[in-house]
Amino acid sequence: MTLRELVASQRFCQGLSEGQCGELAACASERQFAPGEFLLRQHAPADTFYWVLEGQVKIRLALPGQGLVTLETLGPDEAVGWSWFAPPYRCQFDALATTPTRTLAFAAAPLRALMERDPTVGYAVLKVLVSTLSERVQSCRLQVLDVYAPPGGRR
Repeated sequence: MTLRELVASQRFCQGLSEGQCGELAACASERQFAPGEFLLRQHAPADTFYWVLEGQVKIRLALPGQGLVTLETLGPDEAVGWSWFAPPYRCQFDALATTPTRTLAFAAAPLRALMERDPTVGYAVLKVLVSTLSERVQSCRLQVLDVYAPPGGRR
C-alpha cells in the first residue's frame, strides 16, 4: 500500500476527495517506534502530529510531587498530540511507545498550512483533534479527582 493509499484509508479522510487525501499524504511519513521510545516529550517543540496504525502509546504527565502519571494508553486509529495546532507549539505531555508502534507522522507546519488553505481538510482534521482534546481533558479531570480525593476515598 502506498503512503497516499494508507492516509486515504484512515477515518479522518472519510468524505475527502482523492486530491485532498493526496495533499494530506504530502504532509505525512510512516514512522515506527520501539517499546520505550518517545513520540513526544513534555515541553519539547510540537512539530508532529501522530496517527497510531499499530501498537500502544502511553500518554504521561509529570506532576509535582507525584512524578510521572499515565493519563491514558492509546492504540490503533487514535491521534497522539495536539499541541502542534496552536502556539506556542510545545508538547503538553510525554507520549511513550509501550509496544512496537507504527504511525503516520504529519509534519505540523505543512499540515497547518493545508488546513488553512482547504477548510474541508481543516474540518476533517479538527474533528479528530477536538475528540483527542476531549479525551485528554477527561483523563486529566479523573487524575485530579484521584489526587485530591480524601485519603480513604482513593482508588
